[in-house]
Amino acid sequence: MERFSLKSIFRLYLNSFEGLTRDIWVLSFITFINRSGSMVFLFLSIYLATILEFSKIEVGFIMAFHGLGSVVGAFIGGWLTDRIGYYRVMFWSLILVGFLFFGLYYVKTFWMFCLMGFLTSVVGDAFRPAGMASITAYGGEELRTRSMSLYRLAINFGFGFGVAFAGFLAGFFGYGVLFFVDGGTCIVAAILFIVLMKDKKEVEEKPKDDAPKIIKHSAYKDNWYLLFVFCWFLNAMVFIQLFHTFPLFCKEELMMSEEGFGGLMSFNGILIGLIEMPLIYILAKKRDQMGYIIWGVVLIGMSLVIFNIMGFNIYAAIVSMIIFSIGEIINFPLSSSLALGRSNPNNRGQYMGLFSMAFSVGLIIAPLIGFKIAEEYGYAVLWNFMGGLAGIATMGLMYLRKNQELALA
Repeated sequence: MERFSLKSIFRLYLNSFEGLTRDIWVLSFITFINRSGSMVFLFLSIYLATILEFSKIEVGFIMAFHGLGSVVGAFIGGWLTDRIGYYRVMFWSLILVGFLFFGLYYVKTFWMFCLMGFLTSVVGDAFRPAGMASITAYGGEELRTRSMSLYRLAINFGFGFGVAFAGFLAGFFGYGVLFFVDGGTCIVAAILFIVLMKDKKEVEEKPKDDAPKIIKHSAYKDNWYLLFVFCWFLNAMVFIQLFHTFPLFCKEELMMSEEGFGGLMSFNGILIGLIEMPLIYILAKKRDQMGYIIWGVVLIGMSLVIFNIMGFNIYAAIVSMIIFSIGEIINFPLSSSLALGRSNPNNRGQYMGLFSMAFSVGLIIAPLIGFKIAEEYGYAVLWNFMGGLAGIATMGLMYLRKNQELALA
């Protein structure tokens, strides 16, 4: 039973970090600083509904404009990454979005919130495809999946710390302070990035004889990848509810305080931070990674449906967060690694831009559908609907699992 001892588990945890490059560690630290302040949009639906007194439909439209900006930002970020490189895109995205968050505090009307939310997302989400494209350059091809996991570990530890702190700030000082903390951490992250990181060029390695064939064509002609991205979009539709309808659900139906909701969400970040690296260290060695991606989608869908099984109570919320976190741990790093591995240095920005855009399209549609269903039919119907979307995504991924190579158009 030595393999299950505390010593062996600790050794497994240490091994999962072994061999990662200095650049990946520094990038992850900077990401942690940035994400520790990423608290505005998690509390935004509560702020808009309770402080500015917008209706659920209006909140949904504001979130949709935020999502539209995310689509545009992901496209521009991917396009610029292939032309001027990830380094410049990452720096300017961080520095500019910091000042936009400062300006967002002074916006109080519906249409101005739509406009500023759109602009903030365009600039902020240009960072995402550039950041993912930098993983291979800073971490190397062989350590791509684990480098991606460390990057996500920094995101989630920052998220876990940030939302708990945000709940405290919002509860004692009001929501306005969140805009300045978020903007400030973005600017600090930009300064650390330009000081500590260098623009490192990616070296395209020669493929091994037994390595999967790398697609050299446009991402928009890769049929297998396009279907995968559609399934990723459906998964995103479910996942995004956590940041839009779920906070208001906890406030209205579970009667949670800002501090209580911040604690629940920080539990998600901490759980991911503790489990993801060793688990991905094990799963990265497995051949059937698509199978684990499928299980991740199933768990994310089940995390919302569980409320209709256990009822609208705090115990269901805790169980939901555990299931959701495990699904996210399995699904997100493996999905990102699959998308990254299907590209090459010449089209990486395009592939990761399309991957990011699919998530961003979800940011447009998910709040519109989510708040509309919640307003007219209630949260129980919404959770079942999201479970259905997860089921469709699961079937699509199962098809792709059996058809590993679809011909290019």
